Amino acid sequence: MVKQEMEVEASNLEEAIEKGLKSLDLQSRDDMEWEVISEEAGVKLSVKKKETGSVRLVREEIQRFLEKLGASGTVKVEVEEDRLYINIKTKEMDGLLIGKSGKNLESLQHLLSRIIHKKDDSIDLIIDVAGYRKKKEHTLCIRAKAFAQEVKRSGREFIFEPLPPSLRRSVHLAVSDIEGVRTYTIGEEDLKKVVISPSRK
Repeated sequence: MVKQEMEVEASNLEEAIEKGLKSLDLQSRDDMEWEVISEEAGVKLSVKKKETGSVRLVREEIQRFLEKLGASGTVKVEVEEDRLYINIKTKEMDGLLIGKSGKNLESLQHLLSRIIHKKDDSIDLIIDVAGYRKKKEHTLCIRAKAFAQEVKRSGREFIFEPLPPSLRRSVHLAVSDIEGVRTYTIGEEDLKKVVISPSRK
């Protein structure tokens, strides 16, 4: 994934702009914003992709939501394949927004998705707070691969604890390319669990 914002250095402004376009994989200057950081030994620029309408909409709606909560912080939006990954960082409410075992985060995901889909229902988004979901996803994928190997060795199924939809998806994807095992889901609503099972012969 190409970074959305970075710093570049060159001997002059034109070269720095060209370098920025190449680094961000952009064709036109109209698609890039830049700011001169220093002009001491050459030119140093901070460059980033211009926000699309959907990114701007998401950022503005979430900032407005945080203001209503009385929270101050940052909303970082990254484009990941066909969806937007939004990482919210507040100065005082991260723990509250995440909740026990990420329960409040799932409610936040549902609420903000509904707010944004009222304006544009084509936007696919994942809400995170202080990188909690990303860290949990990473740990879960490592666990899923280890359990898949154990299922292959023992021939016995492994059942995960109840997981929200986005994390269930991560488990399915983590195990999908491992031969000899398959995954399926059991349970209802909030109690759905992913099962790693030996593949049927």
